[in-house]
Amino acid sequence: MINNQKTILEEISFSGIGLHTGVKCSLKIKPALENSGVIFKRKDVNNSKEIKAIVENVIECNRGTTIGRDDLKIHTVEHLLSALYGLQIDNAYIEIDNIEPPILDGSSRPFIEKILEVGVKEQNCKKDYIKILEPIEYIDDSSNVHIKVSPLDNFSITYNADFSNEGIGKQSFTLSSLNDYKEKVGTARTFCTIDELEYLKNKKLIKGANADCGIVFFNKHNSIDEIKKLNQKLNLNINLDNYKNLSSTQLRYKNEPARHKVLDLIGDFSLLGKPILANVESLRGGHASNVEIVKAIKSLYFSSDLKFNKEQIKKVIPHRDPFLLIDEIVGGTVGKTAIAIKNVSESDYFFKGHFPEKPIMPGVLIIECMAQASCFLSFKNVENRESKMMLLSIVKSAKFMKKVIPGDKMIIKVELIKFKLGTAHIRGHAIVNDKIVSKAEFMATVVNKDE
Repeated sequence: MINNQKTILEEISFSGIGLHTGVKCSLKIKPALENSGVIFKRKDVNNSKEIKAIVENVIECNRGTTIGRDDLKIHTVEHLLSALYGLQIDNAYIEIDNIEPPILDGSSRPFIEKILEVGVKEQNCKKDYIKILEPIEYIDDSSNVHIKVSPLDNFSITYNADFSNEGIGKQSFTLSSLNDYKEKVGTARTFCTIDELEYLKNKKLIKGANADCGIVFFNKHNSIDEIKKLNQKLNLNINLDNYKNLSSTQLRYKNEPARHKVLDLIGDFSLLGKPILANVESLRGGHASNVEIVKAIKSLYFSSDLKFNKEQIKKVIPHRDPFLLIDEIVGGTVGKTAIAIKNVSESDYFFKGHFPEKPIMPGVLIIECMAQASCFLSFKNVENRESKMMLLSIVKSAKFMKKVIPGDKMIIKVELIKFKLGTAHIRGHAIVNDKIVSKAEFMATVVNKDE
């Protein structure tokens, strides 16, 4: 795993036509300072503000990802962002003279080749990885989309497709490491079906499409005459020599559509603004669902108010060793959730008597971990919070499914259900190795520390 941040060594330039807007565009990618992230700058607009490539700046997801700020937009940024993320480049400054980067060949390959031609520079600052601690899911039943992000010590993506078009059908692809991005994903081109072309044109999209910037899949029910008429009507110059293979061009991989979906997903995940350590599984996901799961991750892991090491924890709650049971607060949403870590060790005092030969963490102490984590939930609801503390008052229910033993890393998540008249109703659960070991609902009451 690469530890230091990276940028490109020299400025590189591209020019071409935007896929959806059809505008002519030139852009330059320049080296950027550490901790800059990826920044776009519209050079065709006087005194334009910089647009950072982060999910907060996403404004549209219609057949591509559009970012913007104020009245400025930049369409279809995902292929360029995917190339940067795939090459593990953290910082880049992109100057663009129109509203959409050039589509080029419909993949990330042209960007990758020029970046590698000039080279990549390792910087002094360490990468700040987002490490997923428990599964996060996005489900859209209306479109049968399911995306799941699970804990992993590196970055892996699996995409499963089930297209109605016979030329695509069911496909899947897994990228197990970004080290394989260039060869296995970066060259996969964008695509659509022949039945979608007229719809996309009517929606004033693919204005810059041609036979060299992607793949068009035919259906078995499309006759050669139908395709010729549509080809002529839309002025796309689709190559029909390969008609028998249900595609307008030679595929680079049998599952090129699934690989391109991984390319898109990587571009959208780059909008986290930081590299992520996780396993991502997507079933029929697209730009809109990708952005939603990225928002969920960012909401959970980017709350600066909810990052506390052990010394900082001591400034919030009065517990001390050996009864300070949580080691870190690693994330959450202010006033809604908190995530804590408990590294279970043989040296924990309670194992001396529970039990000497078969040590098991007492269930009551797992609940105590949840209670201690809950002290970081309700800061926005309490005045003079520095002078307050939370006391466990009622345990409404508790369930213990699996043993917690020395060596386990326990992840505790607590959720605020309701806060009224100084008392919080809280739901919590504890996870070890991606499996829930305990669940509980309890009440905690706010009191003054000096009472």
